[in-house]
Amino acid sequence: SNGNITAVETQSLGNNLEHDTVHGQYNSLVQVNSTTIALAYEGKDRDGFISTFTIDSDTAAITAVKTQSLGNNLEYDEVRGIHNSLVQVDSDTIALAYTGFDANGFISTFTISSDGSSIVEVDTLEHDTVKGQYNSLVHVDSDTYALAYAGNGDNGFISTFTIDSNGNITAVETQSLGNNLE
Repeated sequence: SNGNITAVETQSLGNNLEHDTVHGQYNSLVQVNSTTIALAYEGKDRDGFISTFTIDSDTAAITAVKTQSLGNNLEYDEVRGIHNSLVQVDSDTIALAYTGFDANGFISTFTISSDGSSIVEVDTLEHDTVKGQYNSLVHVDSDTYALAYAGNGDNGFISTFTIDSNGNITAVETQSLGNNLE
């Protein structure tokens, strides 16, 4: 409460968790519930992966649930999965904005069980067919999400979407619809 930071599991202490022994860039974490965390990142061959972990609320100990090092995480994109940005939709649904094939912009939704043992892709929308990089996705209200990203010419764009409680994505203002804000 006073702002002091205490290392619990860190690389410098030598006790942190190595969740991917090959590659791990463009990380984005989201809290699924009080103890379960989901991580989207670029892994081997620039593919996109989602892993889950639990963090003990008393000791802050990290336990791998679904990770590359365990061989059981979800490969959400087999071509490319970079510039990840995760947000929580509801108690078991997360949304992910990322850069996929040909540097195009995508949003996908996933359901994750409360213990992190199950990750299931629900829906995917290609929102920008020219370029969609360096994503920042935020939850605006009950079902509205805004995405800021670098698009064509590295210009800045903002697009909006609705995501219902089942994880279904609807484009509201996007490059693909031709009505988003540049």
